[in-house]
Amino acid sequence: MEPYNTRMLKCLKLAESHHFDHLVISSSYNLKYLLGANIDTGERMTVLLVSPGKKVKLFIHQMFSDQVPILDELEIVYYSDEMEPLLVLSEHFTNHEKLGIDQNWLCSYLIDLLKALPAIRIEKSTVVEKLREIKDEQEIDILRQSARIADAVMYQIIQLQHLPATEREVAGTIASFFAEHGVNELSFKPIIGFGKNSANPHHTISDQTCQIDQPILIDMGGLFNHYCSDITRTFYLGRKNQQFEDLYQIVKETQMKAIEMVKPGVAFSEIDLFVRRSFAKWGYEQYFIHRTGHGIGLELHEGVSIHQKNHDVIKPGMVFSIEPGLYVPDQYGIRIEDIVVVSDHGCEVLNKCCKEVQYLDFVGV
Repeated sequence: MEPYNTRMLKCLKLAESHHFDHLVISSSYNLKYLLGANIDTGERMTVLLVSPGKKVKLFIHQMFSDQVPILDELEIVYYSDEMEPLLVLSEHFTNHEKLGIDQNWLCSYLIDLLKALPAIRIEKSTVVEKLREIKDEQEIDILRQSARIADAVMYQIIQLQHLPATEREVAGTIASFFAEHGVNELSFKPIIGFGKNSANPHHTISDQTCQIDQPILIDMGGLFNHYCSDITRTFYLGRKNQQFEDLYQIVKETQMKAIEMVKPGVAFSEIDLFVRRSFAKWGYEQYFIHRTGHGIGLELHEGVSIHQKNHDVIKPGMVFSIEPGLYVPDQYGIRIEDIVVVSDHGCEVLNKCCKEVQYLDFVGV
C-alpha cells in the first residue's frame, strides 16, 4: 500500500511539528490521498484521527465496512445508527488538548464537540493540504497521463466536431470523446464560449450556435485515475481576423514566457505580476480579470494559487496551471491554459496541444 503508508508517516510528523495533539481529517480528497480509498458515507460522519505517537484511527459507520482500506497501523472504529458519532469521537480527546481540523468538517460537529469539551483548543489545519501540494512520482505520472488524454480530446474536437453546433452540443461531444479514452467523469463542466460568450471566463454553456467569424473558447478536463486534467484553447471560426490574431499572439507569448519563469525559488507573485505587466505594456491590463493559475491534483483547484499577493515560493513537485487571458467585454475573450509540473531546475509542460493560432472551417469533417 505504498505510497499511502509513507504519506501517513509524513502527516504524523507534520502534525507533531505543528504541536497538534490530534488532527481531524474529514475531506474526502484528504482521505483519498492518505488512505488510497474512495470513502463515501453520505451524511454519516467519517473522520480520520491522526494523533502523533498513537495509532491512526478511522471513525466510520459500520454499514460502510467494505470501503475501509487495509493499511499498516490503521485502527477502525465503527459506530451504528443508534450511537452518537461525535460522542464516540470525543472519547479520544481530553480538554485543553490542541485539535487541528481540516476545512471540510461540518460546523455542526464542531459545535457539538465544543459543547462536550468546552476547553479543547481548536485550530484550522492545512497539514494534509500542504502535503498534497508536493506531488510524488506516482501522482505526477498519473497527471501526465491525464493531460495527454485531454490533449487528445482537444485534438479530436478540432478535427471531428461538426460545425455549426451549439455550446451544449460541443460539451456533449467532449464528454463522449473523453469516454472513448476510458475517462467517464469530467473534472468540471466544460466552459464553451462562442463569440462574446468567450469574454466571460466562467461562462455557463448555453444553446447558442456558433456563427461565422467569431472565436471559440474551450476549457475542459477529465478525471483519470482520480486526478484532474484542465486545458484551455481558443480558436477562430471563419476567415483570418488580424485583430483577433494580434491579441492571441500577446496572450500566447505572455503565457509561454510565464511558463519559462517557473522554477524552484520563484515566488508565485512574480509570475502573476509578470503577466499583468506584460498585458499592461499593450494597454490591456484591465482585460485580465483573474489569477494566473491554480494548483491541480485530486481536485481541480487545490493547493497553490498564482496571484500577485501570494509570496510563497515554487517548490519541486508542485503542479499547477498557467492560464493568462484577455477578455474584451461584449466582444470576445482569449485564454490559453497548460498544466506544468515543477522540476529541480524548471518545469515540464504536461499539455502538448498546439498553441498556434488555428482557424476552423464552418464544415465539420
